[in-house]
Amino acid sequence: MHFLEFDIAAFFLGILVMWFFHKNRPIPILHNRIFYILIITSFVVTVLDFVTVIFSTYALYLPRWLLWLINCLYFTGSDSLAMIWATYSFSIVERRKRLTKKQINLVRISLFVPITVSLILVWLTPILSGHCRIIFYLDAFNVYHRSNNIFFFLIHVIVAYYLIYSVVNLYINRYRIEKQKIIMFLIYAGIVVLSVTLQLIFPSLLIESFGIAVATMAFLFYIQRPEDFIDYLTGLYNQNSFIKFMQFNYTAEIPCVCIALIVDDVPFLSHTFGFAQINRLYTDIADFLKHNFSNAMIYNLDRGLFALVYKSIDEVEQQHLINVIQNRFKKPWIKDTVEIKLYSRLCIIDCSKEIKSPEDTLDIINFVTNDDRYRLGVVFDYEIDIEKKKRTAYIERVLRSGMSEGRFEVYYQPLYSTAKKRLIGAEALVRLRDKNGEFISPEDFIPISEKNGTILRIGEFVFESVCKTLSSINPWELGIEKVDINLSVAQCMQEILADQILSIKSMYHLPSSIINLEITETAAAHTPAILLKNMERLTKAGIEISLDDYGSGYSNMNYLLSLPFKMVKIDKYIIWAANKDNRSRTALEYTIKMIKALDMTVLAEGVETKEQAAWLIELGCDFLQGYYFAKPMPKNEFLRVMEENVRNVPAEDLEPPPADNPNGIDEPDDLEELEEF
Repeated sequence: MHFLEFDIAAFFLGILVMWFFHKNRPIPILHNRIFYILIITSFVVTVLDFVTVIFSTYALYLPRWLLWLINCLYFTGSDSLAMIWATYSFSIVERRKRLTKKQINLVRISLFVPITVSLILVWLTPILSGHCRIIFYLDAFNVYHRSNNIFFFLIHVIVAYYLIYSVVNLYINRYRIEKQKIIMFLIYAGIVVLSVTLQLIFPSLLIESFGIAVATMAFLFYIQRPEDFIDYLTGLYNQNSFIKFMQFNYTAEIPCVCIALIVDDVPFLSHTFGFAQINRLYTDIADFLKHNFSNAMIYNLDRGLFALVYKSIDEVEQQHLINVIQNRFKKPWIKDTVEIKLYSRLCIIDCSKEIKSPEDTLDIINFVTNDDRYRLGVVFDYEIDIEKKKRTAYIERVLRSGMSEGRFEVYYQPLYSTAKKRLIGAEALVRLRDKNGEFISPEDFIPISEKNGTILRIGEFVFESVCKTLSSINPWELGIEKVDINLSVAQCMQEILADQILSIKSMYHLPSSIINLEITETAAAHTPAILLKNMERLTKAGIEISLDDYGSGYSNMNYLLSLPFKMVKIDKYIIWAANKDNRSRTALEYTIKMIKALDMTVLAEGVETKEQAAWLIELGCDFLQGYYFAKPMPKNEFLRVMEENVRNVPAEDLEPPPADNPNGIDEPDDLEELEEF
């Protein structure tokens, strides 16, 4: 007697699982397709298990060939389940690169050879039934009997092999699979092993299909969760789904086209109409996209950012899509009798060309979203300098994580005093390394950090790092009289700038005279009122302030007259031009005379040769900086250089300057000791 209750329960559980799976609209990637095959196969095995029991009841009245067939089909489905499950465990590993041909062949052998052996044994059973009993046999009354020989247990060993294969695969790739998936896999394997074992011990207890159905349902609800890939607001696929689907396409080298729809002015719309109203508007846009582009994969990537992905789309279809979207957005969107005019832009990305990852695709979309040059239009990926934009996006990611991951460093480029004929300090320069330890040029990351706001944290980090370094040594013993620290435009726009600087400085108990803050002409042009207020507060506290890169920006005389600068740094390009051209040299000469006549000192940047240094000293420069003296260097190397620099300097020359002379600088009188550099 067999207990059909378990098969009946498994049958309804199978229907429920298939319904939920279809209802949740899983994205069409490999592991979802395999999971769907697993569900279907489990259901078919349950039906076949039920049918074999019914047929065995009426075996005498049924054709013998039909009984052979239904039992062989049952074993085929039952054995295939284990192979499908092992394949599924392999497919969920998050791979960034396509497997090599050798790796693919090895996987195929490990997955398909055992099941092939198992199926050969199953289908040879009826063929060779007159000579030997392989897996099962039918007696004279058409009653089913399992053989209980080595072949019968061999197919169960093959099933065990697939379970072990799955567990080993999970262990090897444990860092590339979500922990929750690994746990559910182990639970699934445990339930299957327990149910199969019970059915082997008690053949009349048809619990195997029920155990598989329960394990599959648990896996569906805890792993294949709809909230992981469906946006609750619009019912579209979310950004997580987009990344997984695009990664599958890139890894499998499947070409596709992504069309991003960008709704402009989202912050303004949300502020004006409220989040609830705008959310309903996004729902309307999603409904419009679903109604008109049902053959596309449609995603809600972010607030006001949608994407349609096609495996292929020709130019005619593409233009039709563009026209439909643009025509709709020319009309107002009506919500609760309120007409809202939306402006949008489209970005067309051919993902089969230079794009290498989902992140690259999102980087391009975000670039177009944030670049006003592409407002009210359609932009194609080939119109964008993709490599540059990818580089920009990569730097933005490094900047966001750089501070927490300790990727920022402070380097020091020494300053030469023409009066004291030695190094007397340095300019603090920020450096950034990527995850591979490679330096990212400040010329690349500083402009980006100024745009995304991270420059404020960077500026604070540099200032505090310098203060920490100076407080850990006796700077006067090393001849360090001042350290120049750059202030960004964003920092200068803050009314609390002076408070922040003085607070950090006092925390490390540093004298104000050792700090020299550098401000660019651009900062002076953007925030004259706020800057003046901060400068007055800082200079009153004894901190020196310099005008950086003079000659590279607006070169407005008003800044020199109205702001309390103590030093002017001549931009290196002005120095280099003056070294080659007589007119530029004349202009530089009179510029230096003018600055000194205004009672300010002069620092020349970009000094690379002895000859440059000599004529800059003749022109009256107070300080020199450049590769001729030293390149930017890490803190420890800088301290070592400064220690060597003062080895033969009398001790009285290394005492701190008096409070009323924070710079401690005398007028230059000759060019002696320049040779040593």
